[in-house]
Amino acid sequence: MTGGGTGPGGTLHGLVLRGAPAAPGTEDEHEAGAPAGGAPVAAGAGTPARPSEALAADALAKLDADLGQVQVARIGGRRIHRRRIELLAEACTPATFALVLDWLSSTRRASAATKRTYVDDLRRVWAPLARELGHEAFAVGCLTSEHVRMWRLRQEAAGVAARSVGRYVSCLSSLHTYAAGRLDPPPRNPVTEDDRPRLPSGRTSSSTPVLELDQVRAVAARATSETDLLVVMLLYSLAGRVTELCAADVTDLLHDGDRTLLNLVRKGGKPRALPLPARCAELLRRHVGGRTGGPLLTDAKGDRLDRHDVDRISTRLGRAAGVPAGRDLTPHIWRASRITHMLDAGVPLAEVQEFADHANPATTIGYWERRSRSRRAAAHVDRAAEVFTPP
Repeated sequence: MTGGGTGPGGTLHGLVLRGAPAAPGTEDEHEAGAPAGGAPVAAGAGTPARPSEALAADALAKLDADLGQVQVARIGGRRIHRRRIELLAEACTPATFALVLDWLSSTRRASAATKRTYVDDLRRVWAPLARELGHEAFAVGCLTSEHVRMWRLRQEAAGVAARSVGRYVSCLSSLHTYAAGRLDPPPRNPVTEDDRPRLPSGRTSSSTPVLELDQVRAVAARATSETDLLVVMLLYSLAGRVTELCAADVTDLLHDGDRTLLNLVRKGGKPRALPLPARCAELLRRHVGGRTGGPLLTDAKGDRLDRHDVDRISTRLGRAAGVPAGRDLTPHIWRASRITHMLDAGVPLAEVQEFADHANPATTIGYWERRSRSRRAAAHVDRAAEVFTPP
């Protein structure tokens, strides 16, 4: 494919795609005629039957909607979006493209955010490496363990975070593990345990900095527009994941008496109607104005804010306030801060876990353990300082 993309009724490596493209900011599967579920459908006398074109097109359209669009450029202040599924088709060989769609359609990868992350990692990390090595496009089996080793060393030299490297190699490994069960002969997995970064902890609660309450207020005071303030209030108040907020539409605003609620689709596809603080609800009403549909959070031109936009707003305000020290104020820091402050206030662990939508209680406990360790360490230091205080 070339940069023009496909319209309704177009094809991607021979796969027919029907219907309109996914809406900008939302942040089947097989070569032509292959069944949407992977296995052929029986058609009498034991003869395998191909699914109807409509069935295959509907399955592909569902995946296209999950993957959504991504901003690829700005021209004169106007954002240019393209469908991820098109970009993926350009990055892969036809056979691997079909295999990747099948892999993404597995119930083990049910989250739309996970699917988008995997596609972005394949097209932005592994496809460029394949081209650098002389391949026209990325294909399962085109990379060896030696290639991955050299790539990892390059990332380390460039200062790429170990967690990011770990995520990239996990994506590549998962795809090859899936391919090994579908292809004959099975491809060798290029990712070995020797190239998986050793992380200090499996919990992000141990590595994500937390703002103190006075720092939260200092960042909010640096807002230069109501949109700035609205974004940080939503991130903090709801302890929300940035992709959840960016995916929300105006129609997700609900009203229960005097209370305004925001219906978010949380991790794992779980819908949650979360009440908004009165100040936040008022800012949101003014932000929406007379709009009755479309994206909830928009920029001055009316385009949906994506996670990169939100990250830029948060980072800009954090730098203006000088917090956190030595790093950018990412959206996840707002979430970690809110969870920690709820624990500080004595909210029971079970309630915090439910509010944060932590599937594993150990994740919530990790925030409490880190806060407790920090307080114990501070107490030890203070007692040591008393030795030098004159009686």
